[in-house]
Amino acid sequence: MKKIIFTLLFSTLVFSSPSYADWTKVSTTVNGDTFYVDFDRIRKHDGYVYYWGLSNYLKPSPWGDLSARNYNQGDCKVFRTKTLSASYYTNPMGKGTPSTSNSIEDEWHYPSPGSGIENTLQHVCSH
Repeated sequence: MKKIIFTLLFSTLVFSSPSYADWTKVSTTVNGDTFYVDFDRIRKHDGYVYYWGLSNYLKPSPWGDLSARNYNQGDCKVFRTKTLSASYYTNPMGKGTPSTSNSIEDEWHYPSPGSGIENTLQHVCSH
């Protein structure tokens, strides 16, 4: 029973739509992709930081997507991140119905120096 309740609570938290998010621009890459964070929804738990991020692509991806919204887990001490869920959109700024959504059991990633992910994690950790 506890497992079912945890699963329902977790899926509600992870898959709730941040359509009402207040996106703040934190980075633009050299190829024109822009990264945003919803600073109002950052949560800290057990030494980790959880946050919603939005990637807006200058050019469509190979699948025709122009943006993605991700729910991420960050580790500010080791400076690494992993994606917990992702939704991809054919419209800019994560608008409309997702073309694809999934829950990800991602591995930890260490952002490359100067990358949009590094800049995003720096902003989230300093918030």
